[in-house]
Amino acid sequence: MKKELTLTRPKSADFNVQDVVNALKRPVEMLRRYYAHVLERDISMRQTMLLLNAQAAFLFTAFPVEAPLPARLVCCAWLLDAVVRCRRAL
Repeated sequence: MKKELTLTRPKSADFNVQDVVNALKRPVEMLRRYYAHVLERDISMRQTMLLLNAQAAFLFTAFPVEAPLPARLVCCAWLLDAVVRCRRAL
């Protein structure tokens, strides 16, 4: 009698890159809908990312109180660039 054994992976162990990408996009999509509601017009994912970039730049500019002057200037330049990009995109 011939004995054969076939090993298969369970379905839940399959790694799908698209599932990971969709899981990472879900919170940004929720923010996009929130921003669209606040702005009272539809915005794209790119515009959402630009708004998030401007918010991060503001936080890095406003909060490091005791940061060295060159670091503060870099953060200010980042904030100005982010705001200009938002203005052009929106």
